[in-house]
Amino acid sequence: MDRLFRIRIRPRGPWRTPWQADTIAGLLCWMCVRTEGETVLRKEIIEPMLAGEPPFVLSDAFPGDLLPTPLAVRMGDWPPSLRKTVKRAAWLRPEAFTRVCRGEPLSVDDLSTGYPIIESDQTRNTIDRAIDTTGAEGALFTLTEYLLASGTALREGLGELSIYARVHPAATDLLLGLFDELAAVGYGADAAVGKGAFDFPGGSAQLESVDSSIGSVSGQASSLVILSTFQPKSGDPARGYWESFVKFGKLGPGIAADVFEKHPIVLLRPGACFAVSAEAPAYLGRAIPMDEFLVPEVVRILRDRGTEVIHPAFGLAIPAHMRIE
Repeated sequence: MDRLFRIRIRPRGPWRTPWQADTIAGLLCWMCVRTEGETVLRKEIIEPMLAGEPPFVLSDAFPGDLLPTPLAVRMGDWPPSLRKTVKRAAWLRPEAFTRVCRGEPLSVDDLSTGYPIIESDQTRNTIDRAIDTTGAEGALFTLTEYLLASGTALREGLGELSIYARVHPAATDLLLGLFDELAAVGYGADAAVGKGAFDFPGGSAQLESVDSSIGSVSGQASSLVILSTFQPKSGDPARGYWESFVKFGKLGPGIAADVFEKHPIVLLRPGACFAVSAEAPAYLGRAIPMDEFLVPEVVRILRDRGTEVIHPAFGLAIPAHMRIE
């Protein structure tokens, strides 16, 4: 599972659910139920993930060839006049990202401060289900949509999203088939009305090897950069730089009708950096068992049905030689 691959995604319009690694993996699990059945999901995905041996680990989806700026870069000793620029530099081009991983310095010209993903708020009326029309005056709510920017000078290839992956060879066909199924359904919220529609440049999901072009370092790595939204497990490296946030996750489409809500979960954003003293792992994180994000009564109901739910929260790791104070 050491090899690094990329899956190119081509959005066909705006999406409402951010392309975060844990959400992508969770929706692929639901595609597995649809196409392969609950037994395959449990035996080939859920149980290995709970055992700390996931069949695949994914990154978030990034615009074009851009990669998240490691937080170690932002924590560097930059001149005061450049600190605002560095703070806004969310993205690096692959060659700059690789130089960072090799411990080489960056210049301000390497930093990308553009906004390749545009966010916009869409205001909607609340529908009163009793009368099947709009509710009382002022019953409005706002939804955020995301769209790849057009006409940007950030670099070619920004009509696509890139998801990076490490995959056990035995799970390759399963993973690609699940991505194809997800493309047929659509990604995330309001997929039924066309939001989150996407396809693949080659017509179907494909793994493109990027081992030699992304963060290739020689010798034993002294640090890691994580490309995923994830949650560290006990025993993962703890010395480094990271940005945390609280996620109010939702259960997948097969259970949503029951209105079972997840507890808020604390996750780390892509770009987290950690020092390592032993051989660099291919991934960090864990599968969060449902006992940790659902109330006991809901856990009992689901287990009585024979249903096991997890929150996949693994982080795809890139070896590096960055300095971590």
